[in-house]
Amino acid sequence: MQQSIAKLFGIQAPPSAMIEVRDEDHALIPKKDDNYIFRKEILSDVLAWLRGAAGIDPLFLSGHTGTGKTSVANQIMAAVRVPLYPVSCHERMEAPEFMGRYVVRNGSMEWMDGPLVAGLKDPAGAIILLDELDTVDPGTAVALHPALEGKSFIIPETGELIDPTRYGARIIAAGNTAGSGDESGLYQSTKRQNAATMGRFMIVTVGYPTVEEETSVLLRACPDVGLHVIECMIKVANEVRMQYINGDIELVFCTRSLIRWANLSQFFRSKPGISPLHYALDRAIGFRAEEASRSGLHELVQRICG
Repeated sequence: MQQSIAKLFGIQAPPSAMIEVRDEDHALIPKKDDNYIFRKEILSDVLAWLRGAAGIDPLFLSGHTGTGKTSVANQIMAAVRVPLYPVSCHERMEAPEFMGRYVVRNGSMEWMDGPLVAGLKDPAGAIILLDELDTVDPGTAVALHPALEGKSFIIPETGELIDPTRYGARIIAAGNTAGSGDESGLYQSTKRQNAATMGRFMIVTVGYPTVEEETSVLLRACPDVGLHVIECMIKVANEVRMQYINGDIELVFCTRSLIRWANLSQFFRSKPGISPLHYALDRAIGFRAEEASRSGLHELVQRICG
């Protein structure tokens, strides 16, 4: 079913710009977040990729933690109703966690497909999301090359031939470093990936939302908090983000933690003997920080919000 891009994603787009939205139900279609606001430039790039602008090449979403990389993938697929197979990557991950392994069931050994293979074999034509792919050992990531290229491969344990293009499955990866490694010390578990691996991806950079975008999100998610307070919170968040990127603080605001802070501050407004903004700040994000950083956060809130 064709739907208007402008109406579906809530952005400005020509009336003739349409996109296919599926009618079928599927257990792995992501849940739609009604408060989510799509960022036009990122959405444009991802929709271009979905439409085959880069052929069958996979997509890599790169950006700092808290920029909303996985939310981009989840909410776009929720809108167009495409199932998404999430794969949470980590530094000790090995190929069987992608491909599958034998497991014991009812006293006998049975083969169980890994999420990558399961997604490639789904007749619904799914998206496979390899989250934090840049944490995987480069040698392990090389095992993904046939799937990334859309080339058929055989599962050695079963002899099954997998054709990644059979049902139109596509692969999205997300990471903090675009596979180039981390010299800042912010993302210590990431690894410099094989150039041949990263050369297979179309790459889109996801930055933090603009003030206008984030203000719209918070006003929609926390309408009772008030514009002035929301503007102050966003100023604090952006200052903290700059400190994080510069390596001066060990935690960072994402939009989700901003919403949590706003909601908590509203909830604790009537609590006697406290400053709701400061009290809520600790419970939203501050208690994750070291004592010196937490004190700095409170000083920043005092300076910006009064």
